[in-house]
Amino acid sequence: MEAIEPGAQRTGAILAAARQAAGIDLVDMARETRVPLRHLKAIEDDSHASLPALPYTIGFVKTYARAVGLDPETMAAQFRAETSKQAHVPSVPSLEPLDERRVPSSRLVLASVAVIALIIVALSAWGAGLFDPVPSAAPVVAVADPVPAPAVTEAPAADPVPGAVLDPAAPAAMPDPAAPAAVAVAPGAAGPVVLTATEDVWIKIYDRATKTSAKIGILKNGESFAVPTDRPGLLLWTGKAGALAVTVGGRRIPPLGGPVETIRDLSLAGPDLLARAAPPAAAVSPAAAGPAAPGV
Repeated sequence: MEAIEPGAQRTGAILAAARQAAGIDLVDMARETRVPLRHLKAIEDDSHASLPALPYTIGFVKTYARAVGLDPETMAAQFRAETSKQAHVPSVPSLEPLDERRVPSSRLVLASVAVIALIIVALSAWGAGLFDPVPSAAPVVAVADPVPAPAVTEAPAADPVPGAVLDPAAPAAMPDPAAPAAVAVAPGAAGPVVLTATEDVWIKIYDRATKTSAKIGILKNGESFAVPTDRPGLLLWTGKAGALAVTVGGRRIPPLGGPVETIRDLSLAGPDLLARAAPPAAAVSPAAAGPAAPGV
């Protein structure tokens, strides 16, 4: 067993710090990695006695490290050096001849094998967490698609009333220059989408339809990730929406959320991000149409 340097951080503390820096709740981590919640707590607390056999525990440590962007082999090697758990070493059977009178009957042998098989199956199910209660779902911040603003069309000028006297000095109705103009987004014309971390942030970019991931782990401060343009339908999940600077076709858009706001299932298509950032079109008030023509 390798010696641990005095004062060095233990495996559980390193994994817990990486998870907290990514803004991931422990319940979400259990759901994402499919590692039982009680085993994740035991790993973070360095409670090795309550963990299952060493091969199972090493697999859990690697899965945890991979989910938070750490090297799984390095974390597994450090855990082996810290733990007192030992791999099972089978004993060598005795080769001395047996007295036939002391050999158990075939029925007793079959019954013993059946009992041992049931015990092994039960222990395997317990170690895999099949008897653990299902963790309650964490609240998910739903990002609503922006409602497109109704198009504002200019009403045609009313024909003058026959016989009415028009005042040539009356000013014509002018549009309000303070009203924001509606932004029209042409499909496919948005350009590439690039995410840049303003601090260390955990992200997952995935395709729900194919159940595959394009990126999962820590995006370092100042590091950028270009969303693949040949994989439509990619979504974003992060626990720090405000720590991502997003550009679409080189154009910076407003933050996706607050500094520690969790967003999930957010479309990373360029047109969707531009439409989400576009201000709503202002409604035209009846007073902007100008005074009505005086009657005869």
